[in-house]
Parts: sequence; C-alpha cells; structure tokens
Amino acid sequence: MASRKLKLGDIVYCQRSTIWGADLYLHFGVYVGNKKIIHYVKDKSAIDGVVAVTSIDEFRKGDTLYIAEEDTLTSLFQDKGLEKKFFSAKETVQRARKKIGERKYNLLSHNCEHFAIWCKTGLEVSTQASISGVLIKGIEPDGIIIGTIFRLLRNHIWRVEAEY
Repeated sequence: MASRKLKLGDIVYCQRSTIWGADLYLHFGVYVGNKKIIHYVKDKSAIDGVVAVTSIDEFRKGDTLYIAEEDTLTSLFQDKGLEKKFFSAKETVQRARKKIGERKYNLLSHNCEHFAIWCKTGLEVSTQASISGVLIKGIEPDGIIIGTIFRLLRNHIWRVEAEY
C-alpha cells in the first residue's frame, strides 16, 4: 500500500464501523497542519454535526488515516462535465476554517465528504451519499451489496495511507 506524509490542505479519511465485514462509511476531513483536522463532529446526536477542529487522533479514533489524492478526485469533475480545478493548500485550509461552527450536517446532502471535497474543489459531492440514496430509495432494499460497494471505494479509489 502506498503512503506519504500529510500536506496542508489534504483531504483525509478513515474507514468507520464494520458489521459482518461491511464497511459502513468513510469519515472525511481536511488536514490543516499541526496534526489538526477540520471535519464534522457529532453534536447533540449521531445525525447532528458541527464543523470543528480536532487532533488527528480524535479524528482517527484508532482507525487508519488515508489521503484522498488529487488524481482520484479528477473523476468528480469528469462526471459533471466540468474543467478540473483544485484550490491551493492555503485556500483549501481557509475554506475549511471559514466553516468552523457550521451546523448544516445532513447525511445525504451535506455530510463530511461533501464538506471536505467542497473545501478542495468547490464541488459539493459525496460518493457515499449517492450510493446511500440509491439504497434508501429501495433499489437494493436488503442492502446486501453495500459492503461490496464500500470495499471498492476503500480499496480502489482512495487508498493512500497518511504518515504524520
């Protein structure tokens, strides 16, 4: 598995909660230096969230930290027929810092992945929310394929381990 040192403005993520070998979700944030990450944290309940700064260890909760490389984010632009644009590391961090305290969390339309990708690209997209939306709408009512989908995301798309 590839690994590299964290850089300012990196989009980072951890794989969270497994049940029967199925990855339930990936948790995303933006690395802002000094071993700190800005991301959505639980507020009053599991479905509420507030953008906050935490340490890498608080973000990881014992899980492995990965980096979403820019070349893997290129497909987000291609899928929307847009020209590729990434904000600089400094701009990405500024965008993340401006959102500290925001309480607009929504699992399907404004989650941690939406937030982190928006900070880096200006696009509010979430591969997980797209997949979850399809599953919630009943196309896959028993959720049998969800573990396979998230294993593909985890192993194929964004799998660079962070060094810090």
